[in-house]
Amino acid sequence: MDHYSQECSSSPASISRVYFLCSSIVLPFSLRVGRLLRLLEQHLGPVPRFLAPPHRLFRFLLASLFRPCPDAFLEGEPPFRFFPSEAWVLSFLSPFWTPWCGGFPVPSWVWVETDRVPFVGSVSPFQLRFDAGPSTGTRSRGPPVSHPFHNRCPQPLVLPFPSGLDPGWCTRLKGEVREEVADHVVVHPRSRVRRGMSTPTLRGYVPLQVVEGGSESEDEDIRHPGGMDRIKHFFTTARDFESVHANHRYTREERRRLRQIPSIDYLPPNSEVYREWIKTQPHNKAWDKWLMMFVVGLVTGVVGWALYNTIGAMAAFKYTTVRYLLGHRLRFVAWLFNSTFSGLLVLIAALPVVFLAPAAAGSGVPEVMAYLNGCMMPKIFEMKTLVVKFFSCAFAVASGLPAGPEGPMIHMGACIGAALSRGESSTRECGGGMCRRFGNNQDKRDFVTAGAAAGVAVAFRAPIGGLLFAFEEVASFWQQHVGWMIFFACMAGVLAIDLLNSAQRALGEGHFGLFESEWSVAFEVKQSIEAHLAAVIPTVIIGLLCGSLGIIFTFANLHIARFRDANIKVKKWKVLEPILLILLYVTSTMILPIFFPCLQTGCTVDEVTGKPTCPPGAKVQRVVENSGDLYTCQASGLYRYHAVPADKGGGANNTIITYNEMATLVYPTGEDTIRLLFTRGTHRQFSYGSLIVMFMFYFAGACWIAGSAISSGLFVPMLLIGACVGRIVGLATVDFAASKGWGSPGAPPGVYLPGSPWQWMDPGVMALVGAGSFMGGVTRLTISLAVIMMEMSGDIHFLLPILLGILVAKWIGDSATHSLYHGLLEVKCVPFLPNEPSFPVSLDLFEVRQIMQTPVATLRMVETPNAIKEVLMNYPHSGYPIVHSTPAGAIFRGFILRDHLKVILQHYTDPQSDRFDTSLSKLSYSMLTAKAKKGVRLSAISPYPSDQANGTDTEMQIDLSPYMDTSAITVQETFSVRRAYILFKTMALRHMVVIDDRNHVVGIMTRNDLLGYRLEDKLIR
Repeated sequence: MDHYSQECSSSPASISRVYFLCSSIVLPFSLRVGRLLRLLEQHLGPVPRFLAPPHRLFRFLLASLFRPCPDAFLEGEPPFRFFPSEAWVLSFLSPFWTPWCGGFPVPSWVWVETDRVPFVGSVSPFQLRFDAGPSTGTRSRGPPVSHPFHNRCPQPLVLPFPSGLDPGWCTRLKGEVREEVADHVVVHPRSRVRRGMSTPTLRGYVPLQVVEGGSESEDEDIRHPGGMDRIKHFFTTARDFESVHANHRYTREERRRLRQIPSIDYLPPNSEVYREWIKTQPHNKAWDKWLMMFVVGLVTGVVGWALYNTIGAMAAFKYTTVRYLLGHRLRFVAWLFNSTFSGLLVLIAALPVVFLAPAAAGSGVPEVMAYLNGCMMPKIFEMKTLVVKFFSCAFAVASGLPAGPEGPMIHMGACIGAALSRGESSTRECGGGMCRRFGNNQDKRDFVTAGAAAGVAVAFRAPIGGLLFAFEEVASFWQQHVGWMIFFACMAGVLAIDLLNSAQRALGEGHFGLFESEWSVAFEVKQSIEAHLAAVIPTVIIGLLCGSLGIIFTFANLHIARFRDANIKVKKWKVLEPILLILLYVTSTMILPIFFPCLQTGCTVDEVTGKPTCPPGAKVQRVVENSGDLYTCQASGLYRYHAVPADKGGGANNTIITYNEMATLVYPTGEDTIRLLFTRGTHRQFSYGSLIVMFMFYFAGACWIAGSAISSGLFVPMLLIGACVGRIVGLATVDFAASKGWGSPGAPPGVYLPGSPWQWMDPGVMALVGAGSFMGGVTRLTISLAVIMMEMSGDIHFLLPILLGILVAKWIGDSATHSLYHGLLEVKCVPFLPNEPSFPVSLDLFEVRQIMQTPVATLRMVETPNAIKEVLMNYPHSGYPIVHSTPAGAIFRGFILRDHLKVILQHYTDPQSDRFDTSLSKLSYSMLTAKAKKGVRLSAISPYPSDQANGTDTEMQIDLSPYMDTSAITVQETFSVRRAYILFKTMALRHMVVIDDRNHVVGIMTRNDLLGYRLEDKLIR
């Protein structure tokens, strides 16, 4: 009990009072667990050998469930003994119990025996550590004082499971020290552990500890596996299984990639030349920006209309042909056509992405978020990327892959905003006045935000949802007047696509200018059902399920992304991967319906009133919708209805509907399947089996196709997966009501007809709640997602249950993983700064001098060309503080960017100019920024020679004061880290100079210094 109390007292101080109260109640029961198990073993005999491992794990877990701090000791008995494989299982399960102690991770000391070191190469973040304590008899955390390895090694010896011994630890284990502990630990720390090599028996107490990322310092790295160990690596790496409040841990290689991504200067440097330029520009002129916002939204709407019509035309040709072939019982021909046509579409979608514009792969949403956060992502807004994105998305979605166009629409809208605002695509410039007017990063950021919001608005026909999506998820910097302009752009985008749809309908039998709900509402629900307080119960269940499944979905996506990044590097394999997936997907869609029988019904539902219509005298058992395609398996053909004579069971209208529920789900496009699942009044149109199979089938396909070498999004797959989960729960509520004998008269058991207050017990209603909940569990959106769900379905009555389901799913997801898009940014090694830093204690307790970079390379206000070039060559930073020499030292006066400094150096060292001519014209701000944007190679700048013709050693002096930013943000070295983070994030800074009380430069901070793992390394580790 002493060790138990000591272990708990050393855990972090954030243990809740509620848990202490609960533990005081259940603690007396835990004291009897060990004794009870021993009595059972005495009466029942020893545990059989093949049951020993699970028996030991059971004893350990059972004891841990009743103790605030799980450890390997039970009262009155020796510690448990585990083999490495069992210890790995414990380490995998430890995240579920370690939060009980208020900290993560909490070590649990176990006894480990092994006679064989596992294979080297399979990397796991779970490590077993021999931790040596101080030479005194007291220990703040660790095993009892009788620990056989006690006081033998001042540094820990790490034994990663299953990656083998790390020879770099515990260098003092040699000679007499090794001999003294030979009975307990026999290791060879300086020898290389080879694959499959047997070692002497290793025994001892070890703490079970989860080490996030597998690398605790920049000097360590994760060894990448090879061969079959790559599969083990895929299943054992768990850096992505971390609470939203935990900072992601990066390997040394990933940290190097983080440092390679430059930041963006959104605010122009407030220099003398800038102020001279700004005097010539119009002030408070906003109409042109409003006009440009309208154009951005309008073009985004036109592009969205063209994209959806292109997808619809190719998908209609494909599915019409497949229906015809299946209706004539030509299954092999249907499979051959489907596979060939779909594979060809995917090939066309993948080739330009791999060979022309790799930046067009995936949805593009994480890249847009990174840019708006202040990270310079290369080539994501080029015109080539936009064109490839359009055609790749169109062909990929039309092929039938589990993907949607909504994510790519966000990226394409951002590309349109970036291109139109500056008259360029980041590769071609224009020289008009409009280009000069908006030719700065700040305006480009606003137009990119507007384009991304317009993309959401066009994709879901949700202008308010697009605005809120940009505010909540995409944009890192927000201003009220810019928000009005972004909403105007969203409205223009929806207006454009609705007008084009109206014109398209007018060419047939419609009326131009009429915005029909079929075209203006993405997934319209025609029947409104009022919410009920009792709907809270299934809504919470849906939220719990979707949150848990969202964790798995996010975890699988990130793992597959890492696996693909590490193993699929050859271009031809990047092209073949989605082709193989579509062949497997098409084959599965042709095979799965065979295992489901044909169902018959004569009842249909009116989608407006919700009332079923059946043949006279027919018993209502199953009701289906009267629109959409129901795939039949009759020999006479593949039609929505199959006529049966009245004397053979048909009704007065001689109509019996025969369909295959699995074929009805898998054959249409994802959007059509979502509409089927949202349909109300069709309680038993789909059974548990078809819904579960569809869920698993689409879940696996969406996880794998995301991030492959095609342009595709995950919004449609997330909606479909969540709709399946919600419909399953809704069907369960109907079955529960049927078991109690509830339901409306004349309706199937458990079904309530319109007019009943219990009509909300409808699987279609729960499908809408499930769609929003699963999307919330993956993306962690809340406000914007609720509004998008309302606008895209047209259902406002069930808004409160949708909000509840989204919040529950978000809370569950936040407890285990980061959101999908933030996780993808971590996989891509993008230095993304969240709104609030995650830290175990308040950052107000720390000062910026603890995290700043020092010493700092500075320049004087007047410098020689050679001195400037030397600084540029030796210190490849993105900017340098400018100081002024005084008797009291060099005081800070301003800041200058590296790109501007190279342009200035090239200007004053032009070989054609007189190097002694100090009257060279000052560079204008427009010329300075234009040349800096094109880039100046440092190697192209020749060194400026000193004048030694007359025996003197003079060199021209360059005055940097007209070009330095005199409004650069500085903070005192005693400034709070938390306030520095807020200031850096709010002001969209790239650098922050740290000065002392005498205005001397003592350090500098950049984006990388404020990342979560860097803060932990410098302030904790």
